[in-house]
Amino acid sequence: MWPIVRALALQALDWSGWAAFLPTLAVLAVTSHTFGWPSLSPDHAHLLITPEVRVWLMVIAQLTGLSMFVLSWRLIEHKTLPDMLLDHSRDLLRPLMLGLSSGAGAISLVALGIMASGSLRLTWGSPAISGHATLAGVGFLIATSFLGPLTEEIESRGYLFQNVFRGWGTAVATIVTALVFAARHLQNPNVSALGIINIALISIGLTLGMLHLRSLWYTIGWHIAWNFSLLFIFGFANSGYSLETFSLSGMSLFSSTLSGRAWLTGG
Repeated sequence: MWPIVRALALQALDWSGWAAFLPTLAVLAVTSHTFGWPSLSPDHAHLLITPEVRVWLMVIAQLTGLSMFVLSWRLIEHKTLPDMLLDHSRDLLRPLMLGLSSGAGAISLVALGIMASGSLRLTWGSPAISGHATLAGVGFLIATSFLGPLTEEIESRGYLFQNVFRGWGTAVATIVTALVFAARHLQNPNVSALGIINIALISIGLTLGMLHLRSLWYTIGWHIAWNFSLLFIFGFANSGYSLETFSLSGMSLFSSTLSGRAWLTGG
């Protein structure tokens, strides 16, 4: 029971934002004092949180969450990364590449299906990133397409699944992981009941794939390819966040225009 309680407590701590609060405050204090970033408001009363700053705050939060779960796994659970099916040998390449190709293929099929219904129009993107947005673009790429997927998979199908599995077995661990993984997306902008259900179903599918291949690298690869393709290939929003949200229009290969029913297009 206690491994399950610990896993859920860590999820709640990370979800609440408190885990990242002090590290974020420390980083901002150092960078603002040393480099003048972020800059102060004209009255020097507060820091200016621009889209660029928001992106890098996401990176800091993800690094904090990743560190917290990895250290807890090692120091509290007394386990190694291979115990959560995160092997670091050359054997990781096959499941990782399979995950990358499956994730990219899945979102491509979704896009083609919506196009066939007449609800999606794709045009070539028009790169228009200005110099000041370069740092924000790099941060957004790292946060959404690399660090974010890695952190979420270690937190959910890594730490949480394995701890629940130890107490209640595969079926319960798969369901609990899906419910928590979906619940973690409730704070996203424009969230919907259908979206949460879809996330839970995808979570179950990813967990089954992980168990079949005995590798968390499969789900990490899938998650990376899905997020990257959504944002930087097709120009869709991901978890309610789009390139436009952070003033990064023009970074995707295609520009997408959605129409029709939200249940089909995702809104």
